[in-house]
Amino acid sequence: MAYAANKKSKYVYTIEDIPLVPLTETSSTRFVAADGALLSFIQNPPGAVFPMHSHDAVQILIILEGSEEHVCGDEKFTMTAGDVCIHPSGMVHGGTTTTGFKGIDVFIPPREDYLELMAKHGLPTKPNE
Repeated sequence: MAYAANKKSKYVYTIEDIPLVPLTETSSTRFVAADGALLSFIQNPPGAVFPMHSHDAVQILIILEGSEEHVCGDEKFTMTAGDVCIHPSGMVHGGTTTTGFKGIDVFIPPREDYLELMAKHGLPTKPNE
């Protein structure tokens, strides 16, 4: 784990120490890979649009701060801090935020395209690398 020289354990991460990786023109995230899952600490500024997309991984989105007008399949709803959305594998989803938001995405299994993005930015793609 090359992010923080002051860590007490190779098993502990401080979110702010994890490098920020761009996902879109406006969205960015901090990735942590685990054996069977990938965590993404996503940040979308006010006005950000995350385009409609789908992937093979199950995605669990947890909104920590702010809100998002979210679409999952044929449903559109507002997610606010404390809300959790489960995106089944292959489900089309995306969203727009007027307030901006911070959240956690959990991908099971890890998304291959995100593992490639991590490697491109010099981030470890396996725990404790």
